[in-house]
Amino acid sequence: MSNDSLTHGKLERLRRRCDQLLDGSSTIRAFAQSVVEALVEIEGLDAAAVVDILSQQDQRILAAQSLERLSVDGFYSLDPDHQSLILECLRQQKLALVPERSVPEAGLKQHSLLMAPMRNTEGPHRVLELFRLNAFRPDEAAHLREVAETVVSYFRKFEQDQAARGKAAPADNFWQSLDLFLIKLQQSLDLKQTVAVATNDGRLLIGCDRVSLALKHGVRTKIYGISGQEGVQHRANLVKAMTRLSHEVMQTGNALTYKGIAEELPPQLEVPLAEYLAESRTRMVHFLPLREPAPLMPDEDETKPRQQPPERKVLGVMIVEQAAEARPKPGVLDKAELIAHHVEVAVANCERHETIFLLPVWRTLGRGLRWFKGRRLWTAIAIVLGVIAVGLGLWLIPWDYRVQGAGLAMPVIQHEVFAPWDGDVREVLVESGQRVTAGTLLLRLESDELDAEKIQIENELQEKQKLLAALTQQENVARRKNDVDELTKIVSEFVKTGIEVEGAESRLKKIKSRIEKLNIKAPADGVVATFQVRQLLQNRPVKRGELLMEVMEPDGPWRLELEVPEYRMGHLMQALNASPDHTLPVEYVLATAVEKGYPGTLKLVGTRSNESQEEGTIVEVYADIDAKDLPAKNIGSEVTAKINCGKKSLFYVLFGDVVEFVQRYLWL
Repeated sequence: MSNDSLTHGKLERLRRRCDQLLDGSSTIRAFAQSVVEALVEIEGLDAAAVVDILSQQDQRILAAQSLERLSVDGFYSLDPDHQSLILECLRQQKLALVPERSVPEAGLKQHSLLMAPMRNTEGPHRVLELFRLNAFRPDEAAHLREVAETVVSYFRKFEQDQAARGKAAPADNFWQSLDLFLIKLQQSLDLKQTVAVATNDGRLLIGCDRVSLALKHGVRTKIYGISGQEGVQHRANLVKAMTRLSHEVMQTGNALTYKGIAEELPPQLEVPLAEYLAESRTRMVHFLPLREPAPLMPDEDETKPRQQPPERKVLGVMIVEQAAEARPKPGVLDKAELIAHHVEVAVANCERHETIFLLPVWRTLGRGLRWFKGRRLWTAIAIVLGVIAVGLGLWLIPWDYRVQGAGLAMPVIQHEVFAPWDGDVREVLVESGQRVTAGTLLLRLESDELDAEKIQIENELQEKQKLLAALTQQENVARRKNDVDELTKIVSEFVKTGIEVEGAESRLKKIKSRIEKLNIKAPADGVVATFQVRQLLQNRPVKRGELLMEVMEPDGPWRLELEVPEYRMGHLMQALNASPDHTLPVEYVLATAVEKGYPGTLKLVGTRSNESQEEGTIVEVYADIDAKDLPAKNIGSEVTAKINCGKKSLFYVLFGDVVEFVQRYLWL
């Protein structure tokens, strides 16, 4: 440890001891005796004393410690030379250093002496004396001078406190100042002005060196005011350290006082307090939490149990500081606590007032409307003019009239796959979302009806073919017998059977074609758009013409398939017919990303109405879009679109539904 830090630590210990003695000593003799004992103990002196000077001839030792060490026989008294040095020090009114003083005739050992005068307006003058048997080192002499000046200042404080206790405090002046302070504090609802009054006027009223105000700013803590400063430099190291310390104090929610000793403070405050003291050089700091005012409770029945008031939320903290002494001046803490209650009410009112939405706008409107109070004619004129202005604005201001429709984003190239015949799905060969090419086998169907019919025709064909073979043999026998009648009969039967064979073969060919079509293939390139196609179709019976799946091309063009309520189609068709290219601009948003809109162009309108469970009667319309606008090309993404149908008056845009309702049901 360096010599400077060692001497500084001794001086701080001495100051803390003197602060305690100021409150714990009842007489000047007791205070002086305790001080000289502390000097010998802390500074390691050989002796110390305080001498009262009643007159030039009458000098008495008021308090002493270890003076016997200076005497050869253990008995010490003021010798004439010592008395002359004391009077000379008092006359010059400055510190006097006497090195290596030796008075053998008085029985004193060689010693060095440092004297500090204490001249009083009331009572005897005094001199503080510090003794060392050896010579003072240069650095030690400088340190002891500072020690002597510090001790002399504490003697003055003790005598001032004694004099103040004997006089009546001017209470009337304080309460008058407090009244003026409260008037200024409640004069404005502006937070900055209120904080300025609380810090600057509060410092004068409390009688301290500095008052600061830290308030909660969201989840953070912010220094709103420091006495003596017009603005707060939040980047300054002092303000940063004060902010961190105030935040920790607000977390505790308790009033705290630092009087030069940090033993009684919570552990979480030690580091931020040390950082703040290093920046501010403050000797005493008092923290007073500011809380929301308690709500006014109505008078309650004394027979009923009293309700506990809710816990008051911490708004901020008021910081009271003394720079010169660690012991709070008389009345400082009490005055600070009294003022803090009024400050927290004023701050809470300001914060509650400033939370009003668009407060500057309401203030301006309020000042304007105040002029009309008591002026009935001008009020009526202003109302009429306002109504006329609003009406003209609604009538003359043009605005885009847009018809809203909901629908899906779909590829333009779409193919539907239907069941060619009644049957059962035996095998699904593709998955949902799988890309296929034209001719890719999608699924296989089986039809018991077609299979049975095929077997029947094959059996019939076999029988006819056998019959033809038998007729051929009979024809050969008849020819050999030259039986003309029998031959004619057999030929006729042969021709008939041949025709039946051809018919059976034709029907068998058609049945096989139908069975072949049960192996369903992709009609074009694309992606299987049907969701969960395997779970939907596997082993399922289907009817002829039933939709099995859809194949779409997502890499091609896209469009919106929208449903527009039929009662809005009049505006849409009117705007579409008036358009030179028979198109209308469309703006749409995706249900999964409503924060951004995309453009489109309406080109096609359905020719018939349909029924919708949500909108009732609707008409389908189609709008072309840029596929690049879709973040993810999900087939069937839900969209909400607005179709621009040209300009109409602002009144019709806002109240068009009301107008159409009246026209529809009253036929006006």
